Amino acid sequence: MRHIDTQIMALRQEFITMGLEVLEAVKKTVTAFEEGNEKLAQEVIDHDEVINGKETHLEKKSAQVIALQQPVTMDLREIISILKASADLERLADHAVNISETVLDLKLHERNEQIDELLTRMGENVAKMLQDILDAYTEVDDGHAVEIAERDATNDEIYSKVNTLSVKLLQTSPENTGEGIDYLKIANRLERIGDYITNIAEWIVYTKRGKIVELGKKDI
Repeated sequence: MRHIDTQIMALRQEFITMGLEVLEAVKKTVTAFEEGNEKLAQEVIDHDEVINGKETHLEKKSAQVIALQQPVTMDLREIISILKASADLERLADHAVNISETVLDLKLHERNEQIDELLTRMGENVAKMLQDILDAYTEVDDGHAVEIAERDATNDEIYSKVNTLSVKLLQTSPENTGEGIDYLKIANRLERIGDYITNIAEWIVYTKRGKIVELGKKDI
């Protein structure tokens, strides 16, 4: 085995380890929202520094491999993808933290059952997408990555419904302003998580096919 193969395998393992920690954060965030669980929400917030550290370490290691090994073609594409996708994971984790912070604030307000159900479904969707994209990354399965990215359309549909209901809540129940704003924040951040997962799917396609593709219209 080439020395660079060993180094890339180590980078891949670090990426997966980081990804699993981010997945755990997203799952905890969704559960914290669904149950109003302040303890879980705080755990997500407290663990974010660890995830940030892993992303920084992965960035440095990737840069070192590029500088010292001067990889080309497939090797270079894979290292670039790890570098870019780890940044997407870190930003995704930041949104999980933001949601958890909003969950702590939401406990002060009355909950809306219809919006709660929609956001819980959206949260479960993005958690499953993240789990599946990590599997696709492990297998370098570009076809699966494309299919996962296509699922984000469902999140966009739910986001639109939540947005409409939350705005209506703000307009018809001024006393529930805080609740409506919190719901809008959570929906926006879940939608962003879906977008970052789509980004990771694009990096899987880039690794396999050697071309950058756009798997959805996003503005991140």
